[in-house]
Amino acid sequence: YFPSYTLGAMYAAQQYAAMEREISDLEQRLILGDMSPVFEWLNHNIWSQASCFDTDTLITQATGEPLNPAHFKAHLMRRYLG
Repeated sequence: YFPSYTLGAMYAAQQYAAMEREISDLEQRLILGDMSPVFEWLNHNIWSQASCFDTDTLITQATGEPLNPAHFKAHLMRRYLG
């Protein structure tokens, strides 16, 4: 179902942007195949909190803002035009 897929991609892009702000060497670690900072961030900010909050509250607490399509747009621009 396309709208659900798009929402998931938007949430993922926003979460990744938050990870980039919080984990200074994220890109280098991913290049080396080290996914541990991603899993640690997700566990701390999403997985361990998911049943405690509604989606809007969870994403705001995890990333510092409500769902913001600008992160998905930036991801698409980097991926396909950058």
